[in-house]
Amino acid sequence: MKRIIAVLFASICVLYGAGAALGWHVSGKVLCNDVGKTPLDGVTVIVEGIGQTVTDANGSYYLGLPDVNATYTERLGEGLPPDAGFVDPTSNELSLDINSSTSCGQKSFDWLISSSICERACWLTGGGVKFSPITNSRLAEITNGNGNQPVHSFGGNVNPGCSPVAGEGGQWNHIAHALKLHFQGTAIQVVRCGNIPGIPEGSESPITPFNFIEFEGTGILKGISGNKADYGMVHFFARAEDRNEPGNEKANDNNGGSTVDHYFLNVFSNPSDPVGSSLLLVDVDGNAATIDPITITGGNLQLHISSCSNPPTP
Repeated sequence: MKRIIAVLFASICVLYGAGAALGWHVSGKVLCNDVGKTPLDGVTVIVEGIGQTVTDANGSYYLGLPDVNATYTERLGEGLPPDAGFVDPTSNELSLDINSSTSCGQKSFDWLISSSICERACWLTGGGVKFSPITNSRLAEITNGNGNQPVHSFGGNVNPGCSPVAGEGGQWNHIAHALKLHFQGTAIQVVRCGNIPGIPEGSESPITPFNFIEFEGTGILKGISGNKADYGMVHFFARAEDRNEPGNEKANDNNGGSTVDHYFLNVFSNPSDPVGSSLLLVDVDGNAATIDPITITGGNLQLHISSCSNPPTP
């Protein structure tokens, strides 16, 4: 079904009183139908018989039209995610009824698109307080509560630059000091980005519309510091919560997530039984069947949405 949109124009329109005519045109945005209305850039917008343009980094488009009464058909072309669904309008076809009897001006029409890319439109960086010679990187930490040797250290990046193909989706390191185990996730996919019920939506440092990310994938789990265990390829699921909120004095600190941000990790051998085959678990109640992220005691977990407007697909 075509949706009829009345686009408001006048045959002669003076802009700012300077005598410059406002040309007839159609404009708007192409957006994800997610909580943050993530813009989709690089999407071709076509007005049949007139021409086409491409959305910018804000998802915006603008296309000039002839100064004549007419009905045009607008649709979206290349650049949409492969699994794109049309939310508003409900099909990839839009009728534009343009006539000179309406008042001067343009009411922008925004296309709303559903896609798995929209649900995964964030990425994660974490760490910042403890340098590990094992991973050759700076890691966050969870201590035993007495400020002594960390029980766990972790850090890395997930979906770097919002690209699921860059570096196989990122790299995540976790060292369980007490168990003398090192996990390294090297093939990572974002499951979803979202918001934690009961606290303000979004995160503040940097500003994003989300405050948690869930990710999964495969990696390796090996012993360290004399532990000769080698579990080979393993599977994992993790959740990171960026809880820095307005007014948090640590929000702009490299250690700003300390005692604020939360983290969960389950490394397991059998993807059909992640609970029964759990090999390494970071969780409040020690039950892999429930996701109860633990409060981190050092470092910072940061969500990002830069470059997420139209990330490349696998």
